[in-house]
Amino acid sequence: MKRKSLIKIIVVIFICFIAVYFSKSFISKHFFNAMCGEEVIQKTSLNSRYKLKLHQIDCGATTGFSYNLTISKDNKNSKEIMNFEMLEDDPDIEANLSENKLNITYSQPTVISNTNSSYNDLDIRFVRKGKDFKVPSSFKGQRKNSDIDYVSLYDNELEIYQNEEIPAAQVGFAVNNKGEVKSGWNKDWLVVGTLNYEMPIFIDTAKHNSPIYVGQKRNSKWEKVQISTNNSQLQAINKKIDKISDDRFTPEDARENPVKEKDFKEIIKTANEDQNHIKFWEDFLRGITLKPNTFL
Repeated sequence: MKRKSLIKIIVVIFICFIAVYFSKSFISKHFFNAMCGEEVIQKTSLNSRYKLKLHQIDCGATTGFSYNLTISKDNKNSKEIMNFEMLEDDPDIEANLSENKLNITYSQPTVISNTNSSYNDLDIRFVRKGKDFKVPSSFKGQRKNSDIDYVSLYDNELEIYQNEEIPAAQVGFAVNNKGEVKSGWNKDWLVVGTLNYEMPIFIDTAKHNSPIYVGQKRNSKWEKVQISTNNSQLQAINKKIDKISDDRFTPEDARENPVKEKDFKEIIKTANEDQNHIKFWEDFLRGITLKPNTFL
């Protein structure tokens, strides 16, 4: 009897677990549908049987759009094969089906979240239009979940992109929107962030554990100015700046609420290493607006 009772208890617990699991999925799905809008913005017929649909997801003004690409056969069994966002511009997706090989080409500013390389009997290949870029493992290895990848102080903003955003971040500096290489840019440089949305923060892929540089422009050509020995040091600086950034948002705040001398010296001491351009950090902390030719 005890054994039968134990089996009944186990069965009841299992059923409850399954019910909770599926109810969570149901609730999550309906909560997502209630909060986010979705519309099909592009349809592509690959042949008489296979079709693609590009969906645009809108979860509110503060999040921007996300996108997913689905494929179906005979209007059945729709499957998501690509999920992405755009660093800038609208999506530009091209597809070519030859026998059982499907090539999906996407534009340079595309930030890939996830892809699926097969559907039924199709092999799917995803290709960035123009030149593609890889993030060095030496740089990836320095990234941590605790990183401060965005700091803003007075009139200056410094952002380091997520690893998956970096290939798309080359637009405007290394390549144009078509993926064509731009003049005035070193082929070994890889953009990993921006300063004030107009200057590149980059590494030199020819160097293992590269320093971090900010781009400065002279006669239509970008030149490098070192601001940290590596990403780990940049993070140490960013974390100290982030702690003192409250109530220091505008150029006016630089006059009314300047960085305390103690904090200023501590941050400069953290940055003052090797060949780092200390004036960059001094100006950043004083609220001097940094421009593409500030340090040349």
